[in-house]
Amino acid sequence: MNFRLHIFLLLGVLLIPVAGLTQLVKVASFAPRRADTVIVERNWRTREKIILAELEFHQGDTVNPENLEKSLKKIWNLQNFVTVDYRWDSLPGGKSGLILTARDALTIYPVFGGRMQSGDFTVKAGISDRNFLGRNIRVEARGQFSTMETLFGEFRLTVPRQLLWKNLALTGGLRMEDLAYQRIWSEEVFVHVTNPFHEDYRLKLAPNLETGLIQHYRGSLPTFFNDSLPSYKRKYWYIRLTETFGTITRRRHQEEGFSLLTLIGTGIGLEPDSRSYFRASLRAEYDRILTSRLQLTAQWEGHYTSNENGSFWQRYGPGNIRGIGYGDLSGPLMQLTSAGLYYTWLNWDYLAVEQSFFVQYASAWTPKANPANFKQHYAIGTGFQFTIPMYPAASLYVSFSWNPNGEWFYLEL
Repeated sequence: MNFRLHIFLLLGVLLIPVAGLTQLVKVASFAPRRADTVIVERNWRTREKIILAELEFHQGDTVNPENLEKSLKKIWNLQNFVTVDYRWDSLPGGKSGLILTARDALTIYPVFGGRMQSGDFTVKAGISDRNFLGRNIRVEARGQFSTMETLFGEFRLTVPRQLLWKNLALTGGLRMEDLAYQRIWSEEVFVHVTNPFHEDYRLKLAPNLETGLIQHYRGSLPTFFNDSLPSYKRKYWYIRLTETFGTITRRRHQEEGFSLLTLIGTGIGLEPDSRSYFRASLRAEYDRILTSRLQLTAQWEGHYTSNENGSFWQRYGPGNIRGIGYGDLSGPLMQLTSAGLYYTWLNWDYLAVEQSFFVQYASAWTPKANPANFKQHYAIGTGFQFTIPMYPAASLYVSFSWNPNGEWFYLEL
Protein backbone atom coordinates (compact mmCIF):
# COMPACT_ATOMS: atom_id res chain seq x y z
CA MET A 1 0.00 0.00 0.00
CA ASN A 2 2.83 2.37 0.86
CA PHE A 3 4.53 2.12 -2.54
CA ARG A 4 1.33 2.15 -4.60
CA LEU A 5 -0.09 5.16 -2.80
CA HIS A 6 3.05 7.23 -3.27
CA ILE A 7 3.09 6.39 -6.99
CA PHE A 8 -0.57 7.42 -7.20
CA LEU A 9 0.14 10.76 -5.55
CA LEU A 10 3.14 11.43 -7.75
CA LEU A 11 1.26 10.64 -10.96
CA GLY A 12 -1.67 12.76 -9.83
CA VAL A 13 0.58 15.79 -9.56
CA LEU A 14 2.50 15.16 -12.78
CA LEU A 15 -0.56 14.54 -14.93
CA ILE A 16 -2.31 17.78 -14.03
CA PRO A 17 -2.18 20.00 -17.15
CA VAL A 18 -0.20 23.19 -16.64
CA ALA A 19 -1.49 25.13 -19.65
CA GLY A 20 -4.05 27.85 -19.11
CA LEU A 21 -3.84 27.88 -15.30
CA THR A 22 -5.13 30.97 -13.51
CA GLN A 23 -3.40 32.94 -10.77
CA LEU A 24 -4.69 33.61 -7.28
CA VAL A 25 -3.50 37.24 -7.34
CA LYS A 26 -3.14 38.75 -10.81
CA VAL A 27 -2.40 42.32 -11.87
CA ALA A 28 -3.38 43.43 -15.38
CA SER A 29 -0.51 44.47 -17.61
CA PHE A 30 0.29 48.19 -17.68
CA ALA A 31 3.22 50.40 -18.60
CA PRO A 32 5.45 51.26 -15.60
CA ARG A 33 4.23 54.48 -14.00
CA ARG A 34 5.17 56.67 -11.10
CA ALA A 35 2.98 56.47 -7.98
CA ASP A 36 3.05 60.15 -7.01
CA THR A 37 0.75 59.37 -4.12
CA VAL A 38 -0.38 56.12 -2.48
CA ILE A 39 -3.70 56.08 -0.67
CA VAL A 40 -5.19 53.21 1.37
CA GLU A 41 -8.96 53.01 1.77
CA ARG A 42 -11.56 50.87 3.56
CA ASN A 43 -9.05 49.78 6.22
CA TRP A 44 -11.38 50.62 9.09
CA ARG A 45 -9.18 48.83 11.64
CA THR A 46 -5.70 48.10 10.27
CA ARG A 47 -3.37 51.10 10.46
CA GLU A 48 -2.22 52.48 7.11
CA LYS A 49 1.42 52.12 8.23
CA ILE A 50 1.00 48.34 8.51
CA ILE A 51 -0.33 48.03 4.96
CA LEU A 52 2.24 50.37 3.40
CA ALA A 53 5.05 48.40 5.08
CA GLU A 54 4.17 45.41 2.85
CA LEU A 55 4.67 47.30 -0.42
CA GLU A 56 7.65 46.58 -2.64
CA PHE A 57 7.87 50.30 -3.43
CA HIS A 58 7.36 53.70 -1.79
CA GLN A 59 5.38 56.76 -2.70
CA GLY A 60 7.13 58.49 -5.58
CA ASP A 61 8.66 55.26 -6.94
CA THR A 62 7.97 53.70 -10.33
CA VAL A 63 5.46 50.88 -10.11
CA ASN A 64 5.25 47.96 -12.55
CA PRO A 65 2.93 44.93 -12.68
CA GLU A 66 5.52 42.67 -11.05
CA ASN A 67 6.19 44.68 -7.89
CA LEU A 68 2.51 45.63 -7.54
CA GLU A 69 1.44 41.98 -7.78
CA LYS A 70 3.99 40.96 -5.17
CA SER A 71 2.81 43.77 -2.89
CA LEU A 72 -0.82 42.65 -3.14
CA LYS A 73 0.21 39.08 -2.29
CA LYS A 74 2.01 40.27 0.84
CA ILE A 75 -1.03 42.26 1.95
CA TRP A 76 -3.29 39.23 1.42
CA ASN A 77 -0.86 37.15 3.47
CA LEU A 78 -1.50 39.30 6.52
CA GLN A 79 -4.79 37.34 6.53
CA ASN A 80 -6.67 40.25 8.06
CA PHE A 81 -8.64 41.32 4.98
CA VAL A 82 -11.70 40.13 3.12
CA THR A 83 -10.86 42.23 0.03
CA VAL A 84 -7.56 43.51 -1.39
CA ASP A 85 -7.55 45.44 -4.67
CA TYR A 86 -6.10 48.49 -6.44
CA ARG A 87 -6.86 51.17 -9.01
CA TRP A 88 -5.07 54.11 -10.62
CA ASP A 89 -6.44 57.66 -10.41
CA SER A 90 -5.31 60.64 -12.49
CA LEU A 91 -4.24 63.70 -10.52
CA PRO A 92 -3.80 67.33 -11.57
CA GLY A 93 -0.55 68.12 -13.35
CA GLY A 94 -0.40 64.75 -15.10
CA LYS A 95 0.39 62.89 -11.88
CA SER A 96 -0.91 59.45 -10.88
CA GLY A 97 -2.33 58.16 -7.63
CA LEU A 98 -2.35 54.50 -6.63
CA ILE A 99 -5.42 53.65 -4.55
CA LEU A 100 -5.20 50.44 -2.51
CA THR A 101 -8.37 48.88 -1.14
CA ALA A 102 -7.85 46.73 1.94
CA ARG A 103 -11.19 45.87 3.51
CA ASP A 104 -10.73 44.59 7.04
CA ALA A 105 -12.24 41.33 8.25
CA LEU A 106 -13.31 40.87 11.88
CA THR A 107 -10.23 39.52 13.66
CA ILE A 108 -11.24 39.80 17.34
CA TYR A 109 -13.15 36.73 18.34
CA PRO A 110 -13.79 34.23 21.09
CA VAL A 111 -12.12 30.90 20.43
CA PHE A 112 -14.68 28.13 20.48
CA GLY A 113 -14.21 25.05 18.39
CA GLY A 114 -13.12 21.47 18.34
CA ARG A 115 -13.36 18.26 16.42
CA MET A 116 -15.23 15.02 16.71
CA GLN A 117 -14.81 11.48 15.50
CA SER A 118 -16.47 8.40 16.95
CA GLY A 119 -15.11 7.99 20.50
CA ASP A 120 -12.89 11.06 20.15
CA PHE A 121 -14.20 14.47 21.19
CA THR A 122 -12.13 17.66 21.53
CA VAL A 123 -13.25 21.21 22.36
CA LYS A 124 -11.20 24.44 22.46
CA ALA A 125 -12.08 27.74 24.11
CA GLY A 126 -10.37 31.09 24.60
CA ILE A 127 -9.98 34.51 23.01
CA SER A 128 -7.86 35.73 20.12
CA ASP A 129 -7.05 38.95 18.31
CA ARG A 130 -5.06 38.61 15.08
CA ASN A 131 -4.84 42.40 14.63
CA PHE A 132 -4.49 43.93 18.11
CA LEU A 133 -4.72 47.75 18.08
CA GLY A 134 -4.86 47.54 14.27
CA ARG A 135 -1.10 46.88 14.19
CA ASN A 136 -1.11 43.19 13.19
CA ILE A 137 -0.05 42.22 16.73
CA ARG A 138 -1.38 38.76 17.52
CA VAL A 139 -2.58 37.88 21.01
CA GLU A 140 -4.10 34.53 21.84
CA ALA A 141 -5.11 32.67 24.98
CA ARG A 142 -6.78 29.29 24.65
CA GLY A 143 -7.35 25.98 26.32
CA GLN A 144 -8.37 22.51 25.19
CA PHE A 145 -10.37 19.68 26.72
CA SER A 146 -10.41 16.27 25.05
CA THR A 147 -11.43 12.70 25.70
CA MET A 148 -8.45 11.38 23.72
CA GLU A 149 -6.00 14.20 23.03
CA THR A 150 -4.01 16.34 25.45
CA LEU A 151 -5.56 18.89 27.80
CA PHE A 152 -3.72 22.20 27.65
CA GLY A 153 -3.72 25.94 28.20
CA GLU A 154 -1.50 28.37 26.31
CA PHE A 155 -0.77 32.05 25.79
CA ARG A 156 0.97 33.45 22.71
CA LEU A 157 2.00 36.98 21.68
CA THR A 158 3.49 38.01 18.30
CA VAL A 159 5.00 41.41 17.50
CA PRO A 160 5.03 41.60 13.66
CA ARG A 161 7.76 42.78 11.35
CA GLN A 162 5.82 45.91 10.41
CA LEU A 163 6.60 47.30 13.89
CA LEU A 164 10.24 46.20 14.08
CA TRP A 165 13.44 46.40 12.04
CA LYS A 166 13.38 45.06 8.48
CA ASN A 167 11.59 41.67 8.62
CA LEU A 168 12.32 40.97 12.29
CA ALA A 169 9.35 39.54 14.19
CA LEU A 170 9.13 38.20 17.75
CA THR A 171 6.80 35.56 19.18
CA GLY A 172 6.73 34.45 22.80
CA GLY A 173 4.48 32.10 24.69
CA LEU A 174 3.94 29.54 27.37
CA ARG A 175 2.04 26.28 27.34
CA MET A 176 0.94 23.88 30.09
CA GLU A 177 -0.25 20.48 28.99
CA ASP A 178 -1.69 17.36 30.58
CA LEU A 179 -0.37 14.40 28.57
CA ALA A 180 -3.08 12.13 29.89
CA TYR A 181 -2.15 9.22 27.63
CA GLN A 182 1.12 8.87 29.61
CA ARG A 183 -0.04 10.57 32.85
CA ILE A 184 2.62 13.24 32.44
CA TRP A 185 2.46 17.00 32.99
CA SER A 186 4.24 19.25 30.48
CA GLU A 187 5.38 22.88 30.76
CA GLU A 188 7.01 24.95 28.01
CA VAL A 189 8.09 28.58 27.59
CA PHE A 190 9.61 29.80 24.33
CA VAL A 191 10.74 32.77 22.22
CA HIS A 192 10.77 32.65 18.40
CA VAL A 193 12.81 35.21 16.43
CA THR A 194 12.11 35.69 12.72
CA ASN A 195 15.30 36.57 10.85
CA PRO A 196 15.23 40.26 9.82
CA PHE A 197 16.92 39.39 6.51
CA HIS A 198 14.26 36.88 5.46
CA GLU A 199 12.32 37.87 2.31
CA ASP A 200 9.00 36.35 1.34
CA TYR A 201 9.31 36.00 -2.42
CA ARG A 202 13.08 35.80 -2.82
CA LEU A 203 15.22 32.75 -2.12
CA LYS A 204 17.65 33.82 0.57
CA LEU A 205 19.27 31.83 3.37
CA ALA A 206 18.09 33.51 6.57
CA PRO A 207 17.13 30.94 9.24
CA ASN A 208 14.84 31.78 12.14
CA LEU A 209 15.72 30.97 15.75
CA GLU A 210 13.58 29.52 18.52
CA THR A 211 14.71 28.75 22.03
CA GLY A 212 12.97 27.77 25.22
CA LEU A 213 12.63 25.51 28.23
CA ILE A 214 10.48 22.39 28.30
CA GLN A 215 9.91 19.81 30.99
CA HIS A 216 7.77 16.71 31.36
CA TYR A 217 7.25 15.24 34.80
CA ARG A 218 5.11 12.96 36.91
CA GLY A 219 4.76 13.09 40.68
CA SER A 220 2.89 15.50 42.96
CA LEU A 221 1.10 17.21 40.11
CA PRO A 222 -1.98 19.42 39.87
CA THR A 223 -3.81 16.59 38.08
CA PHE A 224 -5.70 13.42 38.89
CA PHE A 225 -2.72 11.19 38.15
CA ASN A 226 -2.25 7.92 39.95
CA ASP A 227 0.54 8.49 42.52
CA SER A 228 1.45 4.81 42.37
CA LEU A 229 3.08 5.35 38.98
CA PRO A 230 6.86 5.75 39.05
CA SER A 231 8.19 9.29 39.19
CA TYR A 232 9.34 10.84 35.93
CA LYS A 233 11.13 14.10 35.15
CA ARG A 234 12.76 15.27 31.93
CA LYS A 235 13.89 18.87 31.50
CA TYR A 236 15.61 20.50 28.49
CA TRP A 237 16.76 23.80 27.14
CA TYR A 238 16.19 23.59 23.40
CA ILE A 239 17.38 25.51 20.35
CA ARG A 240 15.78 25.21 16.91
CA LEU A 241 16.68 26.71 13.56
CA THR A 242 14.01 26.88 10.87
CA GLU A 243 14.28 27.97 7.26
CA THR A 244 11.51 28.33 4.70
CA PHE A 245 12.20 28.35 0.98
CA GLY A 246 9.32 29.67 -1.08
CA THR A 247 6.09 31.34 -0.01
CA ILE A 248 2.44 30.29 -0.05
CA THR A 249 0.07 33.09 -1.06
CA ARG A 250 -3.20 32.92 0.88
CA ARG A 251 -6.36 34.64 -0.31
CA ARG A 252 -9.36 33.84 1.82
CA HIS A 253 -9.64 30.04 1.85
CA GLN A 254 -7.46 29.48 -1.23
CA GLU A 255 -3.68 29.05 -1.49
CA GLU A 256 -1.10 29.18 -4.24
CA GLY A 257 2.64 28.59 -4.32
CA PHE A 258 5.34 26.26 -3.02
CA SER A 259 7.19 26.18 0.29
CA LEU A 260 9.79 23.95 1.86
CA LEU A 261 10.22 24.21 5.63
CA THR A 262 13.30 22.73 7.28
CA LEU A 263 13.92 22.45 11.01
CA ILE A 264 16.94 21.25 12.95
CA GLY A 265 17.33 21.51 16.68
CA THR A 266 18.77 20.08 19.84
CA GLY A 267 17.59 19.66 23.38
CA ILE A 268 20.22 19.98 26.12
CA GLY A 269 19.37 17.93 29.18
CA LEU A 270 19.07 19.82 32.47
CA GLU A 271 18.30 16.79 34.65
CA PRO A 272 20.38 13.62 35.31
CA ASP A 273 17.92 11.45 33.33
CA SER A 274 17.51 13.98 30.53
CA ARG A 275 19.85 12.93 27.75
CA SER A 276 20.50 15.54 25.07
CA TYR A 277 18.77 14.84 21.78
CA PHE A 278 18.64 15.89 18.13
CA ARG A 279 15.50 16.81 16.20
CA ALA A 280 14.81 17.42 12.50
CA SER A 281 11.69 18.07 10.43
CA LEU A 282 10.98 18.68 6.77
CA ARG A 283 7.69 19.91 5.32
CA ALA A 284 6.85 20.60 1.67
CA GLU A 285 3.62 22.06 0.30
CA TYR A 286 2.54 22.74 -3.27
CA ASP A 287 -0.67 24.61 -4.13
CA ARG A 288 -1.81 25.38 -7.65
CA ILE A 289 -4.91 27.22 -8.84
CA LEU A 290 -6.13 25.24 -11.85
CA THR A 291 -9.17 27.44 -12.45
CA SER A 292 -10.71 30.26 -10.43
CA ARG A 293 -12.66 27.60 -8.50
CA LEU A 294 -10.39 24.54 -8.54
CA GLN A 295 -7.19 24.12 -6.52
CA LEU A 296 -4.65 21.31 -6.35
CA THR A 297 -2.78 20.76 -3.07
CA ALA A 298 -0.03 18.26 -2.29
CA GLN A 299 1.81 18.07 1.05
CA TRP A 300 4.49 15.96 2.69
CA GLU A 301 6.07 16.16 6.13
CA GLY A 302 8.63 14.06 7.97
CA HIS A 303 9.84 14.17 11.58
CA TYR A 304 12.76 12.58 13.41
CA THR A 305 14.01 12.81 16.99
CA SER A 306 16.68 10.90 18.85
CA ASN A 307 14.79 11.45 22.12
CA GLU A 308 13.81 8.00 23.42
CA ASN A 309 11.01 9.33 25.63
CA GLY A 310 7.61 8.83 24.02
CA SER A 311 6.19 12.02 25.54
CA PHE A 312 8.47 14.03 23.20
CA TRP A 313 7.42 12.22 20.02
CA GLN A 314 5.10 13.64 17.39
CA ARG A 315 1.57 12.25 17.69
CA TYR A 316 -0.94 12.08 14.84
CA GLY A 317 -4.70 12.13 15.28
CA PRO A 318 -7.83 12.49 13.13
CA GLY A 319 -6.97 16.14 12.53
CA ASN A 320 -3.88 14.93 10.64
CA ILE A 321 -5.22 11.83 8.91
CA ARG A 322 -8.83 10.67 8.97
CA GLY A 323 -9.85 7.50 10.75
CA ILE A 324 -7.25 7.16 13.53
CA GLY A 325 -7.45 7.98 17.21
CA TYR A 326 -5.08 10.53 18.70
CA GLY A 327 -1.67 8.93 19.24
CA ASP A 328 -2.39 5.81 17.19
CA LEU A 329 0.56 6.88 15.04
CA SER A 330 3.52 8.03 17.10
CA GLY A 331 7.25 7.39 17.04
CA PRO A 332 10.70 8.96 16.70
CA LEU A 333 10.45 8.66 12.89
CA MET A 334 7.20 9.69 11.20
CA GLN A 335 5.85 10.93 7.90
CA LEU A 336 2.57 12.15 6.44
CA THR A 337 1.59 12.52 2.76
CA SER A 338 -1.61 14.02 1.39
CA ALA A 339 -2.99 15.29 -1.89
CA GLY A 340 -6.35 16.73 -2.84
CA LEU A 341 -8.49 18.70 -5.23
CA TYR A 342 -10.49 21.58 -3.74
CA TYR A 343 -13.51 23.04 -5.54
CA THR A 344 -15.11 26.33 -4.45
CA TRP A 345 -18.87 26.25 -4.86
CA LEU A 346 -19.49 29.68 -3.30
CA ASN A 347 -17.09 32.54 -2.55
CA TRP A 348 -19.16 35.39 -1.13
CA ASP A 349 -18.05 37.85 1.55
CA TYR A 350 -20.30 36.20 4.13
CA LEU A 351 -20.18 32.58 2.98
CA ALA A 352 -17.60 30.43 1.21
CA VAL A 353 -18.23 26.75 0.51
CA GLU A 354 -15.41 24.48 -0.63
CA GLN A 355 -15.46 20.74 -1.33
CA SER A 356 -12.33 18.58 -1.25
CA PHE A 357 -11.46 15.16 -2.64
CA PHE A 358 -8.42 13.86 -0.78
CA VAL A 359 -6.10 10.91 -0.24
CA GLN A 360 -3.83 10.63 2.82
CA TYR A 361 -1.10 8.27 4.00
CA ALA A 362 0.95 8.31 7.23
CA SER A 363 3.40 6.01 8.98
CA ALA A 364 5.42 5.85 12.19
CA TRP A 365 8.47 3.75 12.98
CA THR A 366 10.48 2.99 16.09
CA PRO A 367 13.93 1.94 14.79
CA LYS A 368 14.91 -0.04 17.91
CA ALA A 369 11.66 -1.96 18.01
CA ASN A 370 10.68 -5.04 16.03
CA PRO A 371 9.18 -4.67 12.53
CA ALA A 372 5.68 -5.21 13.93
CA ASN A 373 5.89 -1.74 15.49
CA PHE A 374 5.96 -0.11 12.07
CA LYS A 375 2.49 1.42 11.81
CA GLN A 376 0.78 2.93 8.80
CA HIS A 377 -2.62 4.25 7.85
CA TYR A 378 -4.40 5.69 4.82
CA ALA A 379 -7.68 7.44 4.08
CA ILE A 380 -9.58 8.46 0.94
CA GLY A 381 -12.59 10.73 1.08
CA THR A 382 -14.35 14.01 0.53
CA GLY A 383 -14.97 16.99 2.80
CA PHE A 384 -16.94 20.24 2.91
CA GLN A 385 -15.57 23.46 4.38
CA PHE A 386 -17.97 26.30 5.29
CA THR A 387 -16.32 29.64 6.15
CA ILE A 388 -17.29 33.30 6.52
CA PRO A 389 -14.53 35.43 4.90
CA MET A 390 -15.75 38.55 6.72
CA TYR A 391 -15.36 36.65 10.01
CA PRO A 392 -12.54 34.11 9.49
CA ALA A 393 -13.00 32.58 12.94
CA ALA A 394 -16.31 31.03 11.88
CA SER A 395 -15.62 27.76 10.11
CA LEU A 396 -17.21 24.32 9.87
CA TYR A 397 -15.57 21.31 8.25
CA VAL A 398 -17.15 17.90 7.80
CA SER A 399 -15.59 14.97 5.96
CA PHE A 400 -16.47 11.41 5.00
CA SER A 401 -13.70 8.94 4.33
CA TRP A 402 -12.88 5.31 3.67
CA ASN A 403 -10.02 3.92 5.77
CA PRO A 404 -8.98 0.63 7.43
CA ASN A 405 -10.41 1.58 10.84
CA GLY A 406 -13.88 2.26 9.49
CA GLU A 407 -14.20 5.68 11.17
CA TRP A 408 -15.96 7.36 8.25
CA PHE A 409 -17.19 10.63 9.83
CA TYR A 410 -15.12 13.62 11.00
CA LEU A 411 -16.30 17.06 12.17
CA GLU A 412 -14.22 20.14 13.00
CA LEU A 413 -15.27 23.62 14.15
